[in-house]
Amino acid sequence: MSERYDPQQPNYALDDILAEFSSTSSAASAPPPEEPELEEEGEILDEEQVEEAEEEPEEEAPAQPPVQDPEKVEAILQLKMRLESRPDSHHPDSEEGEDSSAQEAEEGKGKAKVVPFPEKKKKQGEQAPQQPPVDGPEPVQFEKKAPTQEEEPSQDQDDQEAPPMPIIQPATLLRHLGARLSTLSRRADHFADHMYDQAEPDAETKKVETYLPGVDQETPVPTPKKKKVPKLPKVLKALSKLKRPKPARAKVKPVPPDTKPSELAARYQKGLKARRNRVIISLVLSLLAMALSVDIPVSISISISVPGVSLTQLRVWILCGLLAIVGILCMEVLVVGIVRLCKLHPRAESLVALAWLFSLIDGLTFSVWPQRGENLPCCAITALGLTMAMWGRYLRQQGDRFSAKAAAQTSAPYVVSLDEDKWNHRPAYSKWPGTSRGFGSQLQMEDGAQQAYAIAAPLLILACLLCSLLASVGQGAGERFVWAAAATFTAASSYSSLLAFALPYKKLSSRLYKVGAAIAGWAGVQRCRHAGIVLTDGDLFPPGCIQVSQFELFGTAKKEKTVSYAATLLKVADCGLTQPFYKLLQSTGALYREASGVRFHEGGITGIIHNHDIIVGTSDFMHLVDIPLPRSIRVKHAIYCAVDGKLAAMFPVTYAMPSTVRPSLSTLIGLKVTPILATRDPNLIPALLSSKFKLPVDKMEFPSTDRRRELSDANQLHSTQPVALLSREGVGAFCDTVLGCRRLRWATRLSLVFALAGAVLGVLLTCFIAYTGSYEALSPVNFFIFMLAWLVPELLIAGWVNQY
Repeated sequence: MSERYDPQQPNYALDDILAEFSSTSSAASAPPPEEPELEEEGEILDEEQVEEAEEEPEEEAPAQPPVQDPEKVEAILQLKMRLESRPDSHHPDSEEGEDSSAQEAEEGKGKAKVVPFPEKKKKQGEQAPQQPPVDGPEPVQFEKKAPTQEEEPSQDQDDQEAPPMPIIQPATLLRHLGARLSTLSRRADHFADHMYDQAEPDAETKKVETYLPGVDQETPVPTPKKKKVPKLPKVLKALSKLKRPKPARAKVKPVPPDTKPSELAARYQKGLKARRNRVIISLVLSLLAMALSVDIPVSISISISVPGVSLTQLRVWILCGLLAIVGILCMEVLVVGIVRLCKLHPRAESLVALAWLFSLIDGLTFSVWPQRGENLPCCAITALGLTMAMWGRYLRQQGDRFSAKAAAQTSAPYVVSLDEDKWNHRPAYSKWPGTSRGFGSQLQMEDGAQQAYAIAAPLLILACLLCSLLASVGQGAGERFVWAAAATFTAASSYSSLLAFALPYKKLSSRLYKVGAAIAGWAGVQRCRHAGIVLTDGDLFPPGCIQVSQFELFGTAKKEKTVSYAATLLKVADCGLTQPFYKLLQSTGALYREASGVRFHEGGITGIIHNHDIIVGTSDFMHLVDIPLPRSIRVKHAIYCAVDGKLAAMFPVTYAMPSTVRPSLSTLIGLKVTPILATRDPNLIPALLSSKFKLPVDKMEFPSTDRRRELSDANQLHSTQPVALLSREGVGAFCDTVLGCRRLRWATRLSLVFALAGAVLGVLLTCFIAYTGSYEALSPVNFFIFMLAWLVPELLIAGWVNQY
């Protein structure tokens, strides 16, 4: 089958077309088949062309995806058409010419070229039959050329017989495969010829790509695959239909009342100094007890010996007295621990209370068991642990006071929340104007350390009792039980148990209090995790950082109308330029007007005010809508206003970014918190932020106009659990709060790991020492070094929270 000319394929050369035309002209001498019916309009194809068209479908060049939103481009084109249709820009001559040319082009496309079939050779004396006239286009008449000598057939050739018909061989598998390979080869050649072809965009698309900034798009959510449910046997189906017993409902813990921040600040202020004094006195007494627990040289012990009483017994009595005094000073820790234990909800305070009780009993019964020799009880270690617990409660109260006082600074604070599926199917931190609802309730809830010890404390108490029984009764030495219980419970009550959250929380809350931020307790901190952060115009440029002091008019525009038009559209936009233009509106004596049909584009706003088409935007947006700007304008950052397609005014804008914005954004990006720019100001695009303010915009997200308006909408839904409250503008306090809460969460969890690891290891070591009965190995000095070693990581982690 020979390849014929297909006008739909553009890769045929002129030689191929001429060869095709010659083949059709030579085939005119052969007797043609029956003449098929002519279609009314269209090109007539023979059977071979139809088969080849079916075998070789046309492969078009891949279309390029649009860079910008097609709806935005269509809106801009509609705006241009509306401006051109106004009386000032109406040109009837040009429009009539365009309409006529367009109509002729459409008529030309509808009509197809009709080529007549070649006529049969007429014998001499034979007349052509007359055919009835047929409606349709007239056939094209070709001029007949006189045949040359070379083309005149000889008389001998006419007298010769016709050659025999060729024998058609049946189709075989090899011929079928060869035809398929030939078709595949032609398709591959066609694809290779058009592999680098690209659809060239029109002039409007090029203009949109030139003057509009690039935006980031969200990745589509993959459709979940349907899982095949395996068929159950009949027995399991029958069992599944049986009614299952309803599970018991878990008891919901009562939520603390939502007290006002001002009342909480006054409550936490009461008794704070007295608690601090008690902590200091307890620390002094604990260190004194630790000094008495150190081994005294023999010469000193002889000089201070008391007649009738051994020096060891005297030291034990003094240690018991100091432990009792420390218990009185830290009475609230003991009361809370015992009450929680009686309610079967033990916490870290319960471990400290049991350690204090068994250590005091061990010291009072020291003289009853003479086999202990001169090995002193661990009263000093227990007293120091009780002091650390009291210090942790004091730090928690002080941190809550800082947070409540910062939240009470304003009645309309900014709420920081973590919203799920905010951008690109990931959570993000948002700042929005709200109230302090729920803040007081979250501030009074249990912190992370208390929640962790709600699970760990019962297990540690059970382990301490079992280890003490194993080391004493299991060895047939029941007199060791009190000593073993005092040692195991003291080791279980780690020094950092109540400091894991309180110490870093106090340091962070005092820092955030200086910038007007308040942490909403552990309930808000525990929700902080890896997420983005939404930044608006007010975060980058707080009130007072954007100024519009003067403007320039063009043409016959009036000052009051032009300013009111621009200020009205910017008020509808609710961006950072709203307040500066409101001040300009007041200075000129103009008023806001009613706008309709307002639409937001990349770099500009359009609307209708008093039957006038108003366009407000940047210089790039003015070029996009074909509004010429004077060449004398050399202002980099300005807002332009056009009325009915003519430039009316220019408003130079001055931007002054605070010094805290750049380091805050750098810190956010360094800690893998992606900033999401939800700006509404037409000028605030990545190009401006990168060129003028040197911000790392390549590591930020810049959504489209509609998506940015959704992210910065003040009426959108947010999480009901606040992370923090802010009383100041700017991105500095916002970033400090987010980063600080994330660090506090990790610091608390890491401190709890060290505290629980030290408690478990301490219980195992003291159990082993008590099991072997080596009183010398469990001396107060060795015990103090072990407990202090697990406190050092907590102090280092708490100092790391503020280092950002």
